[in-house]
Amino acid sequence: MHYLGLALYAEGPTDYYFLRPLLQRLCEDICARESRQPVEFSAVLELDDPPQLKNASRDVRILGAAEAARGAWQVLFVHSDGETAPAKVRAERTEPAIALLHQTFGEAHAGVAVIPIRETEAWAMFDTDAVREVFGTTQTAGDLGLPLAAAAAEAASDPKRTLDDAFLATKPSGRRRKQGVSPMLNALGEQVSLQRLRELPSFQSLETELRQALQYMRIL
Repeated sequence: MHYLGLALYAEGPTDYYFLRPLLQRLCEDICARESRQPVEFSAVLELDDPPQLKNASRDVRILGAAEAARGAWQVLFVHSDGETAPAKVRAERTEPAIALLHQTFGEAHAGVAVIPIRETEAWAMFDTDAVREVFGTTQTAGDLGLPLAAAAAEAASDPKRTLDDAFLATKPSGRRRKQGVSPMLNALGEQVSLQRLRELPSFQSLETELRQALQYMRIL
């Protein structure tokens, strides 16, 4: 039996809502099918900037957060929104941190990049059946203005706005309308179809990198 501690450093608080359950499910799915022996997972740990490093560069802040949680994780996901230039974002905002993690923690630990083309909401909205179930509506994806094709989802100029507009199209009222989509992102992370997400090139990149990390750590 392997035990695998998981952690996430994300760009914003709402990213944690969606990504924590999604990334745990992805790890569980890969290991259930490909691991040499059973794997037990921790819940994905949310990492925060150490107060003493608040003015440091992002890679140093991520390393500081990882060191503060030493012993609690073996795989650390580093999230950055791609902002239409995922290769550039990866080189500038993700790779330096992953390199520092490797230098500091060695081969028993791994950093894995999580980089949607634009925003995590592009992933959250792509399984339209999950969105409709979480929003509690029978309206069609077309009624909600949600993209059906992978190319359209990854080309969406403002995925967060698209998901917000879909929610408003269900005509929520009162407190539910005031709270908006954010409280529902956790449920979307728990319910969105992995098979559906695997149609998205950016999600394929995440899964490939995660699988390579697990192979390097001899989990797979």
